Amino acid sequence: MEARHVLDIACATGDQCRALGRSGIRATGLDLSDDMVAVARRAGGRYVDYVQGSAYELPFEDGSFDASLLLLALHEHTEEERIQMLHEAVRVARSYVVLADYEAPRYARFHPAWQVIRFIEHIAGPEHRAGFLDFVRRGSLTGFLERHELGAAAGERSHFGTMRLAAVSVTRNQD
Repeated sequence: MEARHVLDIACATGDQCRALGRSGIRATGLDLSDDMVAVARRAGGRYVDYVQGSAYELPFEDGSFDASLLLLALHEHTEEERIQMLHEAVRVARSYVVLADYEAPRYARFHPAWQVIRFIEHIAGPEHRAGFLDFVRRGSLTGFLERHELGAAAGERSHFGTMRLAAVSVTRNQD
């Protein structure tokens, strides 16, 4: 299945949307922050639209996009919020949800890249830090996928083993 229209949930400044647009893929970026959406709109991008809205209640119809993206969007939230974001991402996607988030490496204490990530997440503020620590304690992205019985159609580790990328197939009921 070719993705021709993709939703980037929690798009921030829209970098991923612009990259998709440069590839000829129509992208819609959504972010809760008016300021982030304003920055993304100023940066523009071919085949790109930006919308202010909540990842917990996406302002789109069921199956509006070929795929939805949750890239570094889960770790800073509570488990309940993560579940709501996932449900919404699945609801609006016809084929796939692509997730990318932190994955604690095997020897985290001795892993320089992981220590940098932990430091950044520590200084991001108490709520953000609490979400990150809970996410890692629960098994990072692998644990999230397993808890919610999401068998990834494809999955890779990157960034020196500190990130995991997973594509999850969406099954639609035929009415």
